[in-house]
Amino acid sequence: MNTYDINSNEHILESLIERALLDTVVWISNRCGPQEPDYVAALSTKFLKTFFNILVAVFPNYDFSVSGVYCHQKPIVDINLDKKPELGDIIFVYADRKQNGEKILNSLLLQAKISKHPWLKIHQSESHQLELYKKWPEFTYCRAGYLNGVKRNILPKAINDGAQYLLIDDNPLTNGILGGKGMFPMGCSVPDDVLFINNSLSKELINLLKFKSGHTFDSNPYSTEDGWSKMIWDLLAIAAFKYTKRKNAHLKSFSRSNECNHFCTENMSGITLLDEALDDCKIMEDEIDENGGVSVVLFESQLKREQGEYDI
Repeated sequence: MNTYDINSNEHILESLIERALLDTVVWISNRCGPQEPDYVAALSTKFLKTFFNILVAVFPNYDFSVSGVYCHQKPIVDINLDKKPELGDIIFVYADRKQNGEKILNSLLLQAKISKHPWLKIHQSESHQLELYKKWPEFTYCRAGYLNGVKRNILPKAINDGAQYLLIDDNPLTNGILGGKGMFPMGCSVPDDVLFINNSLSKELINLLKFKSGHTFDSNPYSTEDGWSKMIWDLLAIAAFKYTKRKNAHLKSFSRSNECNHFCTENMSGITLLDEALDDCKIMEDEIDENGGVSVVLFESQLKREQGEYDI
């Protein structure tokens, strides 16, 4: 998307996304006593349709596709510590599709934590997760189906904007549900021993659209030598097979092509990036661990054909 278009509509866009996130938190809170996986399930299901409608309404010159898959706890990776961390809980992926067929891709991998404050001290028992996000040691996939034993090497060996913590405020007195200026239910934090929210999730998603935040990845999983790009395509390929289900949140099993978790304008009704990941990995469904994977929220945009001459 054109950054000018995003900047021109940023104020209304942020307020609408924030409202959608609040509604998502209310929705999951009414269904169950939500744990971290339930909030992630809500983001990758309930949030999708509203987010799609917001994008269509705010940016009428663009076509959009929004889809999601919920899965939990796997894959984990071996980084030569006593405990093996998860790669993350949810990944937001944005594909800016150009009319010449080019794709510019961005990603934001998040590890979710419930916190009643805008900060959270990482417990010693979870230091292995922090080690992964701060230093990115070479890792080997475990409990990852066909990827078991595969190594990935992310460079540089340092914190990057593509892997952050998602702090979830479940207190209605402070998360904005009961009102309050400047309050929000979810915020993002740079990995550190003590996590401090540096942006609301709504703001971070807008920055992802502008490629101001997140971590870009290569559009060709075959030719790329970039470790981050390989990892993102791995996660997309795993999620592409998954059926969303979460017992505690009363979400019954349904595929990613279900009308509940895939929304698109007419010109974006073809294949999504998840379909491309599935084609690229060329594996059989029974080679995928049934419960493995990182949840995915995928949103894609393309300038409408009649607006093509203004594409930048």
